[in-house]
Amino acid sequence: MIEGHLVRLRAFERGDVDANHAFVNDRETLRGMLSGIPFPSSMEDEYRWLEQQTSYSRGEYQFAIEDAEGDLVGRCGVIRVDWKNRVGELAIMIGTPYRGRGYGKEAMGLLCGFCFNEMNLHKLKVSVFAFNQAAIRCYEANGFRREGVLEREIFRDGAYRDVVLLARFQPETP
Repeated sequence: MIEGHLVRLRAFERGDVDANHAFVNDRETLRGMLSGIPFPSSMEDEYRWLEQQTSYSRGEYQFAIEDAEGDLVGRCGVIRVDWKNRVGELAIMIGTPYRGRGYGKEAMGLLCGFCFNEMNLHKLKVSVFAFNQAAIRCYEANGFRREGVLEREIFRDGAYRDVVLLARFQPETP
């Protein structure tokens, strides 16, 4: 478990499936994070996904994010790792009722610390839809800088939209 002031990052448990299912079936959540067709997820899909979240996984490391009361507020993790070049791609999702409280910002900071200090990654990167300004602010508040834009990369709400690429490097150590 990784502890912050507002949130803890921990392993997923079976009891998280209902809250996670509600989060990933929220239209606004899907709009902001899924590049594919925003199709609803079944409860069976959630159980299958949950079964894959294990400390024995190779290449994807997902944490449950819980608040001080122990409620699941979202998830974050490393979704791809290039071990040769020590680059990790990160992702985060905060459930609709928990947004705007600083949970995402703190969780991303904790995740970055884990990636640099435990996984020994050199570079962390994210891709975010340009219209998701809250996510961009969260990443920038955690030291990510814009590296580029993929113009008209995704089709959302009847139009092609840009995707912003951001990255952060391991801090220099003396």
